[in-house]
Amino acid sequence: MRSTLTIRQAMGAALLLCACASNTEMVNSWRDPTVVPRRFNKVLAVFISTDARVRRAAEDQLGGKLGNAVPAYTVIPDSILRDRKKAKAWVRQAGFDGAVIMRSVRVDQETTYVPGQSYVVPAGYGSMWGYWETSWGFAQDPGYVQKDQVVSVEGNVYSVADDKLIWASRTKTYHPESVGQLVDEIVDVTVAEMKRQKVMASR
Repeated sequence: MRSTLTIRQAMGAALLLCACASNTEMVNSWRDPTVVPRRFNKVLAVFISTDARVRRAAEDQLGGKLGNAVPAYTVIPDSILRDRKKAKAWVRQAGFDGAVIMRSVRVDQETTYVPGQSYVVPAGYGSMWGYWETSWGFAQDPGYVQKDQVVSVEGNVYSVADDKLIWASRTKTYHPESVGQLVDEIVDVTVAEMKRQKVMASR
């Protein structure tokens, strides 16, 4: 049975596995082809996490990168977060017309086999000593198995008024070195892709 790791456990495991630098990439994204870029007046920035520090750091980053986004933790009481009807009423009453919602969906360990390579120094095979010299001049890299700690995060953009998904994405972060760095990277990559695809029109 596969065990489920928290983001913080993944951080520790990654540091034990490898001293490699972390790297975040956009794996895929989707945009509703029927929707033109929306000009939202007030955007709610949400990062769904039971870790309050992670949530607040990510929502602050989203708010700063998007410009007109408000971190959800500053306006929605924690007591109603899990109550769909109350949260919905609160968001609409507060005047939000757009929302960016992100969450961690997987923490995995990916195993990749890196094949070896052979290097041969040409020499004569016609005599024992020619073969002897060739064999000693033959070097082989046997290959190895590489294990990568990977955190996958998805990001969705919604139009609040019609409760419609207009854009979705998924990122992967390899070897996250800290929660803070993980948050910085996924927000940077996600927002950059949103802007590149012109998901939201400039104000």
